[in-house]
Amino acid sequence: MKFLYYLFSILPSTIHYFISDILSFFLSFFYRKEVVKKNLLNSFPDFSKNKIKKITKLFYKNLCDVFIETIKGYSISKNELKSRVKYKNIEPINNHIKNNERVILITSHQCNWEWLLVSLEINLISNVHGIYKKLSSNIFDQIMYKGRSKFGTILIEDRKAVRFLKNNLNSVKVLVIAADQSPGSKNTKVWTKMLNQDTAFFQGIESLPKITNSIVYFMSMKRIKRGKYTIEFKHLSSPPYDKDKTEILPSYASAVEDLINERPHEWLWSHKRWKLKKGIE
Repeated sequence: MKFLYYLFSILPSTIHYFISDILSFFLSFFYRKEVVKKNLLNSFPDFSKNKIKKITKLFYKNLCDVFIETIKGYSISKNELKSRVKYKNIEPINNHIKNNERVILITSHQCNWEWLLVSLEINLISNVHGIYKKLSSNIFDQIMYKGRSKFGTILIEDRKAVRFLKNNLNSVKVLVIAADQSPGSKNTKVWTKMLNQDTAFFQGIESLPKITNSIVYFMSMKRIKRGKYTIEFKHLSSPPYDKDKTEILPSYASAVEDLINERPHEWLWSHKRWKLKKGIE
C-alpha cells in the first residue's frame, strides 16, 4: 500500500490535477453534500442560492486538490515545496526563536493545511512541533505521519499533548495547532461566536499558550493559483496572560472568520463543525 501511494505521489502534476477535477465532479454529488450545504447556509444566511452553489462547487475543487497535493507531499522535495509555498513575513517568528521566546502558531483548515505544516519546517530555524489526531487506519496513519514529518517536524498525538509539553517544554520552540476543529462532547471546551453561530473550540487554544508562556500568531494561507500558496502571520497575543480571562480565542475566531469571508471556498465545509449546541453539549 505504501509503495502504491508513493508511485501515485510521483506522477506529474498535470495528471494529479486531472484526477482532482474528476474527483471533485463526482464527490460533489454525494460526499457530505448535506453537511456542506447546511454549514454554508447557516454561515451565510444572506447569500443567494446561486452564490452558495458557486462556493460549493469551488469548495469541492479545493478539497480534492488538497487530497491530491497531500499525496504529492509524500515525495515532494524541499526545493519544489519552497517554490510552491511562499512566506510573506516569517522573519518575526525566527526572531522570537533567536531570542529564546516560545511561539504557538494557530492555523485553520484553509487551503492546503498539510503543505502549511510541512513547509513551515523548512522555513524556520528551529524544529516545529505539531499536534495531530491519529487516524483509525494504522496503514494510513503511518503514511500520513511519514509525509507530515519527512523534513523533521515532530508530531505530538493530541491525547498526549499536555503530558508531552510538561515533560519536554524546553525543547519546544514552535508549536502548531489547527484549532478550528470541533471538540467532542466529553472534551473541555470554550465557546465564542463565529460565522453567526455559537461555536465550540478545544479549551487548549486558551490554556496551552498560558501553560507554555508562548507568543501566539495566526497563520493564514491563501491560494495564488493552483498548487501555489502564500502564508502570512498575524500576531494575536503575548504574555503575560490572565489565566481567568478568555483572551486568545476571540482574536483567533475573528481572524478565521475574516479569512473565510474573504475566500469562503477554501475552508473545510465538509467538517461537522457545529454538531455541538451551546447549553446542551
